[in-house]
Amino acid sequence: MIRLRAFLAEFEARELLGGLSASTLIAICCFIDWRLFPKLGRLLAAAYDSVYMVLPLAFMAAVGGVRLRRVAWVVLVIAIVLVAGPLAYAKMHDFPKTWATDDPHAFLSPLGIAATLSLGTFVLSGTRLDDWGAGPGDWRWWGPKLGIAIGIIVPASFLAVAFVPGLREFYPSDKLARADLGELFFAQGLKGACLLGEEFFWHGFALVAISRTHGKRTAVLLTSFGYYLLHKSKPELEMLSSFPGALLLGVACLRCRSFWPAFLGHWPMNFCVELAAFLISGPRP
Repeated sequence: MIRLRAFLAEFEARELLGGLSASTLIAICCFIDWRLFPKLGRLLAAAYDSVYMVLPLAFMAAVGGVRLRRVAWVVLVIAIVLVAGPLAYAKMHDFPKTWATDDPHAFLSPLGIAATLSLGTFVLSGTRLDDWGAGPGDWRWWGPKLGIAIGIIVPASFLAVAFVPGLREFYPSDKLARADLGELFFAQGLKGACLLGEEFFWHGFALVAISRTHGKRTAVLLTSFGYYLLHKSKPELEMLSSFPGALLLGVACLRCRSFWPAFLGHWPMNFCVELAAFLISGPRP
């Protein structure tokens, strides 16, 4: 009887994960980011990108937690409304593009409440980080390899910027960072927060969720394509290389059961590219 109950519990979780639940949540996060993203200042943009962590945390508690599953589902619905509601309302009522910067409390307060509810539910539910690729994973496997990769990334980034004019023209991507080195370091701190959410979503939550019911190959291909779409506005070389790069990251993150090597490799690469563009081109107003 105990084995039967354990089997049914696992089956139910897998069905929830492989059915509409995970797919719908992934689609909601992407839709919010793609269609409802307002023109925000640098601080609000970094806070907004946490949507890639806020909603998955509540979902992970609902599916993988040992406690409070029903509560977590309710929190997930509330979080979706709090995150998407103000953005959708502004779109439907033709608010100016600067509405969020004009009244940041109307934007950040619902997001903060959603984040608090999701994080609190996740912690109390007893969900294991390792089950969703958010823990350290097999760090003995990926740690040395990441060190070698960073050793290659740093000089390669400077060489790419030196020989590709499109990269020098595009970066630093933050307007204030183009004119001041101190602003560049500050902008990179905000960029790190954004990349943490994005890498957690694509190479942690989504990768694990899809692989459990649709297989590893499907998970790597789908998440890599979504990752590629995030780079559609970047320089051509970066856009084209993002897909094969995402494939390699997907395979590696599944192998080591952690999204951390993707984040810890992506952020230094972005920093080196922006720093190289600033040093080579000089300050630009």
